[in-house]
Amino acid sequence: MNTIFWLIVVAVMLVIEIFTMGLTTIWFSLGAVAAAIAAGLGAPLWVQILLFSVVSILVMVLVRPFAVKVVNKERIRTNIEEVVGAQGIVIEEIDNRQEKGTVRLRGVEWMARSTDGEVIAPEELVTVEAVSGVKLIVKKSM
Repeated sequence: MNTIFWLIVVAVMLVIEIFTMGLTTIWFSLGAVAAAIAAGLGAPLWVQILLFSVVSILVMVLVRPFAVKVVNKERIRTNIEEVVGAQGIVIEEIDNRQEKGTVRLRGVEWMARSTDGEVIAPEELVTVEAVSGVKLIVKKSM
């Protein structure tokens, strides 16, 4: 009976993983496989639970970092993500207090604010630190 329970846990964890693709529940399904094998061999319940816990945690800690790198290798950065770290030129003074400022970046004008509240004059070179909505968050380039 315990074997069937653990096999149901495996199935549920795999279905959740298929729908989420977050590499979170797959490790628990592997732990449940180990527990199902132990149950099939007649191990007591505490051994099954211990195996489930230990195998799940070990596999998650040892394999997950590598799996995340492999899965995320194909991830394509969006246009917004590519802007972070790029340099632009201030075309209208950036002043957070007056809520004004414009930067030209790759031929496109963006509203901009400084990261530290510093006023940045026109023609200054700035580096994009982040994007907040439609505004670039910038700092003066060194």
